This record gives sequence, structure tokens and C-alpha cells, in this order.
Amino acid sequence: MNKSIVIEIKKIDNLILRTLINYSKKITDIQLSPVQIAIIKYLNQNKDNNVNQKDLEEFIQNRKSTISCILDNMQKNNIIERVNSKSDGRSKYIKLTQKGFDLAKKFSDQQIYFDNMISKNISEDDLETFFKVTNQIKNNLKGEEDDKTI
Repeated sequence: MNKSIVIEIKKIDNLILRTLINYSKKITDIQLSPVQIAIIKYLNQNKDNNVNQKDLEEFIQNRKSTISCILDNMQKNNIIERVNSKSDGRSKYIKLTQKGFDLAKKFSDQQIYFDNMISKNISEDDLETFFKVTNQIKNNLKGEEDDKTI
């Protein structure tokens, strides 16, 4: 096989990122990165839970300093707020502001369209194979043998 899996994944990633950035420009007055969009979605999905920075570090798979800078920027733009924990004065929880919830709704509506656009003309069997292969690639990169969640 002459094709490189890494190069093909990178090409797809670039196309997805470009599309997400262009869409975010249409719905908000600030430019959001794909990581910020992912954080907004995660916080919205976990709005009933206490989410801290460590949770986001694990979800995004980025370093503490990187996530901290991203959260500082999101707080400056009134998308998130940091709330002191009632049980641990050293800990802060990350919560969406009303502006953050409004953005989450817009991105949620768009995700359905975006997933449909990406999967157009791809059969259910091919999609199942795609997810099986992507899980195996992730496991290979993590050094794991098998993902039993399929």
C-alpha cells in the first residue's frame, strides 16, 4: 500500500478544523478554536456534574498549562466561569456562562448537520468499519491491545 494513514488522517483533520473554524466565525463575535468548541460541548454535556480542570485535561489530552491558557481565554470572553468548590477551597469547578450555553446550543444543532455532511454516501457497514478501525488506531497509539467497547 502506497498511502500513509497518518497523512490521510491529517488531511481529514485539517478539513474538519477549517470547517469548524469557519462555522464558529459565523455564530459568534469571537474566534473559537476547535479545542474551545470541544470544551464548550463537554461542559454542556456535563452541566450537572462538577467538572474541574483535570477532567478537561484528560478529555482533551493536553497539558495542564495548555488547558489553563485556553480556560483563561474562555473566561476572559465570558464563555466559562470558575466556581470555588464548597468542599475544597483549593479546587475550582468550570461552568458555562449563559453565553457558553448559547454557544453550546448552536454547536449542538450544527453537529447533527456536520455529521450528516461527513457521512453522506457512506453505508452503515462502512461507518461501523470506520469506527472499529479508528478505535484500533487509538488503542495502537496508546499501546493497548483491544477495545471491548465496540
